[in-house]
This record gives sequence, structure tokens and C-alpha cells, in this order.
Amino acid sequence: MVDTQATLAKDISNNIIQRCKQGYQCYDQGDLKGALRYFYSAWTLLPKPQSQWQEAGWVLTALGDAYFAKGDYEYAREALLSALHCPKAKGNPIIHLRLGQCQHELGERKQAVCEFQQVIKNGGQALFNSEPKKYANLLDEASAS
Repeated sequence: MVDTQATLAKDISNNIIQRCKQGYQCYDQGDLKGALRYFYSAWTLLPKPQSQWQEAGWVLTALGDAYFAKGDYEYAREALLSALHCPKAKGNPIIHLRLGQCQHELGERKQAVCEFQQVIKNGGQALFNSEPKKYANLLDEASAS
């Protein structure tokens, strides 16, 4: 099978990685607006259509993280759903975890459970250990019924 994934020019990819690192530095310091600015600046470097690049999945996941931390669950969900359309993103347990958390916070319990099951299916069980127990509890409740 031939890999048809497009490869982004190395200098553009490196610039995107650098901007995402800066964004996560802001994120770690609690500066979510600054983080979002860096992540969006990374997004602008992607040639259209952006979803053809693996790096787009990274940027969209970062945006989803920042919006989730900010409590903007709709925006986070939108970014994370978009990330799943990028190369090598589907099945990523981190994306599915955060997407499930957004669904949970938006009252979409059934969709949240489906996403959490994807986390488990793709080897991300340990990710629940560093998250509030309510997410793993929802998965346990669904398994018990």
C-alpha cells in the first residue's frame, strides 16, 4: 500500500513545532489566550487544505486542549473532531480522551462513552489516571449497565 500522505516542507514543519512549543509554554503558565495565539499562528502556516497534513492534527489537538482548559467545550470539541480528519490522528487516545471529556461536559454522555471506549481500545487506559475521576466513572457506569 502506498502512503499518499503529503509531506510538509521541513522548515514549515519546524516552524509549526516551534510555535506549538511556545503555545504549550504559555499553556503551562496558565496563559491560555497566549497559547491560543501561538496555536493559531501555527495553523496559518499550513498550506490549504490544512487537513491533508499530519501537523494539522497536532495543531488542532493543541487548540482543543487550550479551549478545554479554558472551559470552551464547544470550540474544543470542534477542534478535536477536525483533528480526527488529519493523517495519523484517528485512534490517537489523547484526542479521544479530550473529545470524550468535552462531550461529557456538554452533557453528551453517550458520545463521551464512545470516545472513552476509543481511548481504551487504542491503549490509553493510563491517561485516565491523571484526569478527574468523573470521566473514568462514566465509563465504568456504562460498562456495568
